Amino acid sequence: MSNNKKSSFLSFPSIIFISIVGSSFVKVFLSISTFTAFALLLFVLSFISGRLDLKNHQKKPWRYIIYSLFFIAILFGLQLVFKQLVFVEKNESPLPIISEKIYHKKIFEKGDSIVLLSQDRQWQNNYGKSFQGNFSVREKDYASSKKEYAKTYQKFNQLPWGDLYQHLATSDTPRLDLILKKLKEIQSSKQLNQLEFADMIVTFIQDIPYSLVFEKACEAPEKYEKSIRDILERCPNCCIGKIPHGVQNPVGFMGNLKGDCDTRTVIIYAILSHFGYDVAILNSNFYRHSILGLHLPAKGSYKIHNGKRYYVWETTNKHFTLGTLPKNFNNIKHWYIMLTNT
Repeated sequence: MSNNKKSSFLSFPSIIFISIVGSSFVKVFLSISTFTAFALLLFVLSFISGRLDLKNHQKKPWRYIIYSLFFIAILFGLQLVFKQLVFVEKNESPLPIISEKIYHKKIFEKGDSIVLLSQDRQWQNNYGKSFQGNFSVREKDYASSKKEYAKTYQKFNQLPWGDLYQHLATSDTPRLDLILKKLKEIQSSKQLNQLEFADMIVTFIQDIPYSLVFEKACEAPEKYEKSIRDILERCPNCCIGKIPHGVQNPVGFMGNLKGDCDTRTVIIYAILSHFGYDVAILNSNFYRHSILGLHLPAKGSYKIHNGKRYYVWETTNKHFTLGTLPKNFNNIKHWYIMLTNT
């Protein structure tokens, strides 16, 4: 017996194909995602095909709508599974997620084209206030400061650490002018008082992930003691080598964001000194660590020097406020003031 019924207007694979091709056009006019445009077009074509099938007396005129629902559900499920796999892959890695990126940017300065080493930063202080901004150093300053620093190696090799720290702060502060200007703009816009401004500066540095700084080239983790080995096993890139005295100069640090304890205390010392703070650097041979000291009204641990209280400040870890230290090196007797700016 012959069948007089007409075939369907479109097959379901044809509807899928047309929806894929047409979704790019739909999203332009409706400003929606490609997936949403595809789903919308799929259901519209399925509905039209079903209505035409109904006119032609086809059975199950809504079957393409049902097919579309199942198809979208499968795609949505696969999308969720893929996102979950990516999430797990990223978060099961032992390496810390470092968002800081240095990129090149050109500006015109006094009629000349200048290349900057720039970073877009966003961080919170210890009291929940958020800050953000673009911070830059000139590429030529980065190169020249590191070259000049390398030439001073023999000069400071036998001198106290304080002499080296002061030299780095003094020589590099003028080259930090773009960063100093940005910090001052944030202070003005946020109307920060003296303590709030100091906290914003310190947390700006605390927020940068920790990296080891060595005089010699960085080696495999197994070459070092456990504390260093643990850091390098978690983050192989968290190391920079062949740096004089194992301390990065401030402009160098701002140009590559690789810094350990005294690299950080030196740049904060330089910045706070520029803004008129009475600041100190404290070292400990016992703890093999360097921290900041600030002569401001505060509470907590402090060291007395020339009759003034310098409240201690940890700079390598987040969330430490003025006057507080981690428990593993909080005995103030093991700390001594290496340098002050007064």
